Formats: sequence, structure tokens, C-alpha cells
Amino acid sequence: MKAERLVIDTNVWIAALISPAGTARKLVEAALDLEIEILMSESTFAELVSRLDRPKFDRYREPESWNSFLAALVELASWHEDAGTAAGTSRDVDDDKFLALAVTGQADAVVSGDRDLLDLVSHEGIPVLTPAQLLQRLRES
Repeated sequence: MKAERLVIDTNVWIAALISPAGTARKLVEAALDLEIEILMSESTFAELVSRLDRPKFDRYREPESWNSFLAALVELASWHEDAGTAAGTSRDVDDDKFLALAVTGQADAVVSGDRDLLDLVSHEGIPVLTPAQLLQRLRES
């Protein structure tokens, strides 16, 4: 599978942060090692920042490392204008911005752990995959 450009859903970023040995972290590390372009927009980044600020993540919060992570993400991401949303595509309207970014950014895949996105299987020919599925495809190619 060609994987040069990815849209990574908020839940994957959070899983990578709170579980250093988990699949999401392995996927993020593989994407960085393979120099895969990570697509980001203001709205997808704002969602990540707002979700990380939720009290349920307080027990995992390491402000210095999380701030370093966010600063690094700002630097390494390929930033795209918010193109609105792919209105009504997903069951959860908050997920539509990731699909719109995938289309406008010509992503090779959307990576998510969110059933609302995963149930789509693909959007406009762009596969929606779990971190484990994408890791497996990267290993096979």
C-alpha cells in the first residue's frame, strides 16, 4: 500500500501519548521513520488540544512532554486550510473534518480507532484504517 500522506484521528494521537508501548504509538513512530506526511488542519489540531485538556486525561498528563509533543506536531505536520466538512458523511459530525482533510490533502489513508469512521471503510476512495491495519499494510509493502 502506498502510504505517503495520512490523516490521523484525534483518538490515535491520544492513544499514542498515553500508551507508549501501544499500537498507536508504534504507528506514529513508523510514520515518522518512513517520513510519511501527516496532514493537519486548524480544526483537527484544535480538536486534539481540546480533547487532551479533558479531566479524564489528568492522570496521564505530563505537561512538559505533552507540550513538546504538540510543538513537534505543529512543526512536522503538513498544514492545510480547513475545507469545511464532508457534511453528513460520518455518523458523528465531528469526524467529518477528518474526511474533508483527507480529500483536500489527497491522503492515502485516514487512521482512526473511532467506529463511526471505521464503519465507512473508505471515503472517496481513501481507506479508513485502524492503526493495526495500517501498520500491517506498511509491513507488507
